Amino acid sequence: MQNSGLTLTKLTTLLNQLHDGVFSVEDGLIVYANETLSMLVGYRLDEILQQPFTRFIFPADLEKVVRYYQARMQGEDVPNEYEFRMLSKQGIAIDIRVTVGVSVAEDGLRTSIGTIKDLRETKRTMRDLANSQRDIESILNNMPDVFYRTDLQGFITLMSPSCKEVLGYEADEMIGRPLANFYCTPDEREKIVTAIQEGQGKSRQVEACLIHKDGSKVWISTNAYTRLDEHGQTIGVEGIARNITERKAMEDKLTTLARIDDLTQVHNRRYFYEEAEKQLMLAQRYQRPMALLMLDLDHFKQVNDTHGHRAGDDLLIHFAQICRSTIRETDIIGRTGGEEFAILLPETGLDAASLLAERIRSNVESSSLAFNHAILTYTVSVGVAVRDTEDMNIEKMLSQADKALYAAKKAGRNCVRIYDAEKSEVKLLQT
Repeated sequence: MQNSGLTLTKLTTLLNQLHDGVFSVEDGLIVYANETLSMLVGYRLDEILQQPFTRFIFPADLEKVVRYYQARMQGEDVPNEYEFRMLSKQGIAIDIRVTVGVSVAEDGLRTSIGTIKDLRETKRTMRDLANSQRDIESILNNMPDVFYRTDLQGFITLMSPSCKEVLGYEADEMIGRPLANFYCTPDEREKIVTAIQEGQGKSRQVEACLIHKDGSKVWISTNAYTRLDEHGQTIGVEGIARNITERKAMEDKLTTLARIDDLTQVHNRRYFYEEAEKQLMLAQRYQRPMALLMLDLDHFKQVNDTHGHRAGDDLLIHFAQICRSTIRETDIIGRTGGEEFAILLPETGLDAASLLAERIRSNVESSSLAFNHAILTYTVSVGVAVRDTEDMNIEKMLSQADKALYAAKKAGRNCVRIYDAEKSEVKLLQT
């Protein structure tokens, strides 16, 4: 019956198929090496066998390997697994990990037997990972935008160092705290959460207001998306936030410039008419009263001719200040012409509007303005109109108030006239 056991030939074939090198050393000489070890160092097997093992050790590691070998052969306790470098036929250092033991024969012969694992790919991968980690850390440390991560509960798990520049906090001060704590209001956070949900896990350029460590407001624009684990389950949110506070301030300034008269700091003509249209639509819809005053400074040209345009400008500023100090916060004032102004009075009927018009006229008449050692006095004429019909529009209302203003001018100025919609005529203010 044929022997079916593991023959030497079969054993040799098996060892040659291993991914790791296999060796045996007796009296310092290599007595066995498999083909994997041969390919590792670049020598033929006949160039390896019966050669001192020290021939294949990188010189810088030779002292350690010899010391371990001698101690092991003497039965001392030394590491059975450790790393060192072998030397290839081309003189190249090869990172390996050796696992070695000692076999003792009946005659007392001690044989060192072990396996060698090629670490070059592992080391290369570790170096690549380390380089990648350094690259990521360098990017995070130097990027002006803020990179952040939160878990499913909204607690911050990662924050780039740039948060110090943007929000005044060190990263360690923010990590572990709810990101919601840093929004100006819950609504600001909700904008981003809603955008992520509506964007199916992604949001782009969502603007929100955060609170700086010093209490000031910081506007950011963020791109955020949900983080998934290897099973596709949501584990949190991460994103990049850019500080847009300066841009928002510039936008607000431009918006203000588009709405405000540069000289008097009241609404300009275009914005006043836009707001008047909106307020009139609301008044029409809910059947609420609304009034409009048209005001014109009397003999304004004489001030410019006598004292110069600088005096005229100061007078316009002075008049706007009187109006603002007399009307309510909900009232809307605008400069509609050179020395012409208009005041919209929401939730105001004819009687209250007439009284306010007279109060402004009286305050102007009793005031004065010092200019270049001269005391300037002036007066104002006022026309009053109210919302009177279902089909009232702002042009019609302005026309009625303008007719009343024209009547006040014609009556000698420094007075108030009211447009009577029922009679389609202008009447005197009853005091």
